[in-house]
Amino acid sequence: MDDRLLDAAVSSLGRDVSYESLEDWPWRRGRGLPAAHRAAMEAEGQVTRQRHRWIPRRSDRTAPAVSPARRHAAERWTPVRRRGPAPNKDAGTSTGFVQNARRDCRALRDERSLMPRSMRALVAGKVGEPTDVLRLESRPVPTPEAGQALIRVKATPIHASDLHVLRGRYGFSPDFPTVGGHMECMGRVEALGPDTEGPKIGERVVVAAVPAVPGPHVAGTWQEYLVADTRRLLPVPDHLSDSTACQLAVNPLTALLLVTRELDVQPGEWLLQTAAGSTVGRLVIQLSRHLGIRTINVVRRRGAVEEIKAFGGDEVICTEDEDLLQRVAETAGPAGVRKAVDCVSGPVGAQVSQALAPGGEVVVYGALSTHRQTDPAALTIPLQARSVIYETKAVRGFWLNRWFGTVSPEDALGALSQVRSLVAEEVLSIPQGQPFPLERFAEAVSLAETPAHDAKPLFVFKDGQDS
Repeated sequence: MDDRLLDAAVSSLGRDVSYESLEDWPWRRGRGLPAAHRAAMEAEGQVTRQRHRWIPRRSDRTAPAVSPARRHAAERWTPVRRRGPAPNKDAGTSTGFVQNARRDCRALRDERSLMPRSMRALVAGKVGEPTDVLRLESRPVPTPEAGQALIRVKATPIHASDLHVLRGRYGFSPDFPTVGGHMECMGRVEALGPDTEGPKIGERVVVAAVPAVPGPHVAGTWQEYLVADTRRLLPVPDHLSDSTACQLAVNPLTALLLVTRELDVQPGEWLLQTAAGSTVGRLVIQLSRHLGIRTINVVRRRGAVEEIKAFGGDEVICTEDEDLLQRVAETAGPAGVRKAVDCVSGPVGAQVSQALAPGGEVVVYGALSTHRQTDPAALTIPLQARSVIYETKAVRGFWLNRWFGTVSPEDALGALSQVRSLVAEEVLSIPQGQPFPLERFAEAVSLAETPAHDAKPLFVFKDGQDS
């Protein structure tokens, strides 16, 4: 057997043999194992005799974690004679060993064929309009390092913020060219990095791929495989669909944090929110009903009023034909509203601040009124200084990326676990997305840009484990 092929087979299996070096294997180059050498190595615990064969002991170091198929191939590889007496110094090349090594190299090659070397990825070459700069490319399948897992992506959504990243209008800018999708996905664990503990191989997980600010680079999700920090992986039960699971880590988490952590709204209190018909707005309504919080919901269209009421909103204000300040005062009474969340900004955000009771607080987490605005000077909330100063009101922001950058990985995973429970118990309902293959990315992006679209577009990938 060619020495280079044997070396490659040994190293690729990711295990160490307890001889001082490969050159110390007496049978490696066709030589027998001298009795004195064998006795010394047996005394040192480096080899052991099992029937008529001598087997090298593994070292104490932990081998890198591998896929089940790869581990199975590794377990079958034993560089010894399979039959006959123990080799001696007069023995020639062991035919049994060569046949065994060749067979197992073929097994390793077959196992490697289970994992493709390349994958498809949707890559933006530069900043610009998504449909202009995105291209479908072939890239090498990445290798997980210590503390990481290789994930085979099953489904990943297209968020408005994903498109703003590509336009250069978001709160962070990746290095271009970049794989699109910087929020979330779900998939299966294919492999773990060296000395890494984490979910089991083959387990379904949600990947919270939101880049922490400040924080390290996070791989984009619009690709077939990615590597992720195992502390950003949340196992999900089988009864949650791929569509639901791949949308757990951004909008439901945002709603939970806004209501319970940022504002700590108590049962019986009023919560004022804009963009009530958005995904986060609907989740806020569901969560508030569960917690006993009353909501005043602001929408733009008269046609959305009954829809929001049917969904569980206590009061609905339509800015198309109603005065926001007057309606809030009539609804909340003399005590007023002390807590609000705003996803619109602009004049509507300013009115929300004015509508608050003295000492009230509004948390701004979006700027839908400036969706297509490219001039930073136009991204404003024209606050009334008298209202802010004399009534000591507070206006502050919330950004999920910065939240991930300020909390510990354990706290972040705890919040995600809480979201998972709320979704599994059907307290929070996530609408089913509309699937698209990567090849139809132009259609998927167009749907994501459509106002009031019914279903969120998802990029989906098939594998052999699903029915």
